[in-house]
Amino acid sequence: MKAIASRLARLERENRLSAAPRRLRIQYGNLTTLPDDYTGPRHVVTLQQLPPESPGEDWFEWEERPGPEPVTPNDEFIVQVCYVEGKAKA
Repeated sequence: MKAIASRLARLERENRLSAAPRRLRIQYGNLTTLPDDYTGPRHVVTLQQLPPESPGEDWFEWEERPGPEPVTPNDEFIVQVCYVEGKAKA
C-alpha cells in the first residue's frame, strides 16, 4: 500500500509541474508565404528580428517553408501576429 501511495504522490507532483503556467510572449512581424499552389506541410522560420515599432513589442521577419515544423521543447507559449501582403489579382 505504501508503494501505491508514494507512486500516486510522485505522479501528482509531476502533474503539478507539467501543468505549471507557461510564459506568454506575443511577437509581431511580416510573413513571406509559400506560393498559393503549394500543398503539403509548411512551417514558419524566423529570418531576423526587426527594430520595435513601439516599446515592449518584438518585431520579426518570418518566412514560410515547406515541410513539417522541427520539434523543439519550449516552456513558452508564443503567439505570432503575422502581417501578410495581399497578392494582386490578375
